[in-house]
Amino acid sequence: MPPATACRRRTSSSPASWFDGRHCISAAWSKIAIISYGPSSKIRMISLKQLEAFYWTARLGGFATAAERLHITQSTLSKRMADLEAQLGAPLFDRTPYRPALTELGRALVEPVGEVLSRCADILQMAGADRPNGRVVFGVTELVAGLWLAPWVTAMRREHPDVVLEPIVDTTAQLTARMRSGELEFVVAPIPLPGPAHTSTRLAEVAFALMARPDHGLDAPLDAERLATLPVLAQSGDSGLTAMFDAWALAQGLVLRHTVASNSLVAISELVLAGVGVAFLPLAYYREHLAAERLVALQGPVPWPRLTYYLITPAGPGSPAAAAMRRVALARSPDALG
Repeated sequence: MPPATACRRRTSSSPASWFDGRHCISAAWSKIAIISYGPSSKIRMISLKQLEAFYWTARLGGFATAAERLHITQSTLSKRMADLEAQLGAPLFDRTPYRPALTELGRALVEPVGEVLSRCADILQMAGADRPNGRVVFGVTELVAGLWLAPWVTAMRREHPDVVLEPIVDTTAQLTARMRSGELEFVVAPIPLPGPAHTSTRLAEVAFALMARPDHGLDAPLDAERLATLPVLAQSGDSGLTAMFDAWALAQGLVLRHTVASNSLVAISELVLAGVGVAFLPLAYYREHLAAERLVALQGPVPWPRLTYYLITPAGPGSPAAAAMRRVALARSPDALG
């Protein structure tokens, strides 16, 4: 992606050479101008707010969802879209009773507009001119919330007091679906998402052990045959953990007999404490239970798995507040190995 070439106050009538806090230059400007008007035309004054309105409406597929994403009213978003289309001299959406559909011009502009917004965010961040503010809605699994959410929130309150955090705790499948629909700025989960539409960055590694109540009668190390007979309590199918544990067991030639499924890690641990079965639980998260001998970590035929957690971000421009939150998460998520 070409870098931005300059960013300054207006010095000429060339719209690709100035910035006044609402406008920013980027190599993508020339691409927008050529697509919109032809090689010999000059792009007219277009604001970042208009480009944001267009980009997020195209990305999310609706005016109402885009307005919510930008924290503005739908009428404000519609006005920005109308002004942009008037300046371009052509519609970007075909309005239908159900949802707006991109015109040929609209489809051609999505990528360069995304480049402009991304470069502008980078420039403002480097210049320190854009103090992060606003709301950041992001998704974490239950385990992530228990291990790292508190230090993230503490750091954000200290370093970026104008940012309001709204963490959504759910299963991996539900979180990734909501991120794809544009509801979430990023997700932290144990499964990376492939493809160019997302970036998966390693966050930390978490060590697990098969745990039971001390009076479960499993003092000796387990062999593969004994392990296959144990009632293993697992998270439901939407959980990334269960999929990862099943893949690990298959690679090790082991069989796990799932007996109870729940979407709550806490509920599963309570069932283990009640003696209902055994479960793979994170060592760091249940350290106090192990020290107090409320739970024991069983020995198995092979070392128990360590899973890598990822910070997953959708492609395209994000807010400075979300970027600040991602930096905090990456810097304050140590490996949880026990």
